[in-house]
Amino acid sequence: MPPKKKDGGKKANAEPGEGEDPEAFLAQYKKLCKVTAIPECEQITQAFSDEENPYAGQFVIHPNEPMDPTEPRLGPGGARALALSILGSLLPQTKEDFPFLTTYFKPVKSLRIWWSNIGDEGCKPLADLLRLGGAQIQINYLELWDNNIGPAGALALGRSLMVGSNRSLLTLKLDYNRDLGTEGVAALCRGLRTNSTLKQLHLPYCNIDSGAGAPLSEMLTYTRLGLTMLNLKGNQLRGEGLLDLCKGIEKNRSLVDLDLSDNDIGEEDVEALSAFAGALMMPTTVLANISLLYNRIGVDGANALLPALDPSNKRIQQFLVDETLPPPLFEALSRVSAGGKGGKKKKGKKKK
Repeated sequence: MPPKKKDGGKKANAEPGEGEDPEAFLAQYKKLCKVTAIPECEQITQAFSDEENPYAGQFVIHPNEPMDPTEPRLGPGGARALALSILGSLLPQTKEDFPFLTTYFKPVKSLRIWWSNIGDEGCKPLADLLRLGGAQIQINYLELWDNNIGPAGALALGRSLMVGSNRSLLTLKLDYNRDLGTEGVAALCRGLRTNSTLKQLHLPYCNIDSGAGAPLSEMLTYTRLGLTMLNLKGNQLRGEGLLDLCKGIEKNRSLVDLDLSDNDIGEEDVEALSAFAGALMMPTTVLANISLLYNRIGVDGANALLPALDPSNKRIQQFLVDETLPPPLFEALSRVSAGGKGGKKKKGKKKK
């Protein structure tokens, strides 16, 4: 036992490899904040305050009281300082503009930035981080909840994720960025339509309307797309947008989970719901988990979906619909996967 402890101590005291020194990262982050007159983010500096350095490759940044407008936010400047400090010497103009950025920070794998008001100008350097990090910085998870990101930020993210630009990101979450809108989704999809590595795309409550159906559909038709989850909850895709989306679903070979809950799809959208049922019955479609909760599709809409939920179709494991349907139709359509939520276990309510 004692020898093992001694060996473990030697490993702990070993010199960090290139781009792996948290002290070097923290030093250049503080220097950059000082030079650019940007306040240091306590959640960044505190991650490295422990002598044993428990840092596990994740940054989680958010105000302690999201609803308090007086609490400082990371802001666009703070997001830029973080991205530049991580990229460091990998940034092309570093030597000229910031000669003290002499290294990069390889261990970072995940960025979660919530309610921090980074906006488009803060999103752009994070997109550069994805694009320029290359093989040295392989971020696989990016979560930017409720950050006032609009079309310009989405365009930057799309460019960073187009073919050949980034091969590490697996999950992108842009929930509650209401400025994103349909224009932002279209800009993002222009890059994602050639991306083969992203697995999950989350766009809940992003003020997306029916016009987003076409660019999302085009993305889904990319033959090398690796996307397995698409979350569009809480938008206004409506029947027109669903109809366009179906064209991509019919040709897609990767998507397993699709959340269309709370999208203003109503009983008048029978044509779209019928097309959706047809897409689900395509022999090459792999969709297994679908949510249409909080959409008042009515009797006619439910009947349009029935062919896709025939008992012989074993591929669909979970299919969630609103409980406002007549019980026989609800029973015929509703499927709940093992351990899942839905069905009659929980009442569905239309979210405002």
